[in-house]
Parts: sequence; C-alpha cells; structure tokens
Amino acid sequence: MRLIFATLAAFGFMTGVALADPMASFYENTVQVTAADGTERSVLINADGSYSQVMGDATLDGTWELSGEEACFSSAATAETGPYCVAAAERAVGDKWDLTAPDGSAESATLVAGR
Repeated sequence: MRLIFATLAAFGFMTGVALADPMASFYENTVQVTAADGTERSVLINADGSYSQVMGDATLDGTWELSGEEACFSSAATAETGPYCVAAAERAVGDKWDLTAPDGSAESATLVAGR
C-alpha cells in the first residue's frame, strides 16, 4: 500500500514539474534586448500567446508558442524568414543572456521588473 501511495505521489510531482511553464516569469515583466548595433527594444510576452516589441515609437505585435524546448516568435517581420526561436528557459528578474538573431548577429537580453 505504501508503494502505491509513494508511486502516486512521485507521479503527481513529476506531472507538476512537466507542466511548469518556463515562460511564466516573463508575463509581468519586460525583456530588454540590445542588438549588435546597440539598438534596444522592449519585448512584452503575454500568457495568451501574444507579444509586443516596442522600439522607440514603433510597436510590432505578434504571437509566440512553445515548440519543444524553444519559444518561437512570429510576426509580420518574420513572415519570410520564419519564426525567431530561442531556448525556452526559466529566467528571473535581473538575469542576462545572449541570443542569436535570425540574421546571425549577436544580441543580449535582460529580464527587467514590470512593464
């Protein structure tokens, strides 16, 4: 009987881990991206699968989805090249990481608190 309960508890824990959303910390915060040429844009990722990029006075809206271990972002700007996919890794406010833009150039990103 103990084995059954232990197995059910372990299965429940594993299911909870499998269902964890690696993007959850992004929904109420902003990803600040700096391109290789120094231009900056803010990316606002929403739980409903939408996102917005804000660069100066321009805003570009699109959609995103998890595809395996990647988050793939699509918009009018990616219509010809395909989605911009990045590793779907859990991040905390203050984390910084490197990205490779679809054109192969280096970018850096920082998760900052709030919108």
